[in-house]
Amino acid sequence: MLENQGYEDFKRTVDELGAELMIRKKKKIMVIDDDQDFRLTVCELLVDEGYSVTTAKDGEIGLNNLIHQNDLPDLIIVDLLMPVKSGLEFRREQLQLAEVNKIPVMFITGQGYVEGETCLLKPFDEREFKETVRRFVGR
Repeated sequence: MLENQGYEDFKRTVDELGAELMIRKKKKIMVIDDDQDFRLTVCELLVDEGYSVTTAKDGEIGLNNLIHQNDLPDLIIVDLLMPVKSGLEFRREQLQLAEVNKIPVMFITGQGYVEGETCLLKPFDEREFKETVRRFVGR
């Protein structure tokens, strides 16, 4: 009887721990920007906040990575103006793909604006950036 009670307590503890780990699972963010220094800076900010981060240097690579990833991001942060495939072209194509079209996108740009989308201008306020990311994915 006592052995069985010990097992039940252990099982309950393991189940509770598993539920807690699921809640604490790191949120994933993809950062797409052609400026390597900016990508690294944004990655450092996000990792310091406890997020898992993947990167791409343009919209084409970002879209290919997104299509071939098993572990999809919870948020995509993308520069508006990039060579090869712009952030806007990336977003248009992303919205056409059923498996990834519900992933929210936040634009960061030195110039420009996308109506109906969340956009932050470079250089951005670090606090505002972190708050905007939290609104999308929590933390």
